Amino acid sequence: MTSSDVICVVVVVVTVDIHFFNVLAAPEIITRGWVYAPEAEDLLDEACDAVADAVESSLGKGVRDVEALERDVRRAAGKFVSERTKRRPMIVPVVMEA
Repeated sequence: MTSSDVICVVVVVVTVDIHFFNVLAAPEIITRGWVYAPEAEDLLDEACDAVADAVESSLGKGVRDVEALERDVRRAAGKFVSERTKRRPMIVPVVMEA
């Protein structure tokens, strides 16, 4: 099996307070087939920062729709992953309201 045969999945979970327009906790990134977490902790931390920045920017612009925020999460995570690793895993965004 080659590296192109491996299915890569990145799940990004972000908890937001829609009413106060802020991210409540740092995003959590769960990967399967993309990077081995203990060996790529810095990379995952940077990805979390990129996602948090994108969500905070959208919330700052007044975006309250969870689906729109999920699109922003997918876009930010996808751009980061593509630029840093030249890979295109499936990205599953999960935005939870608190």
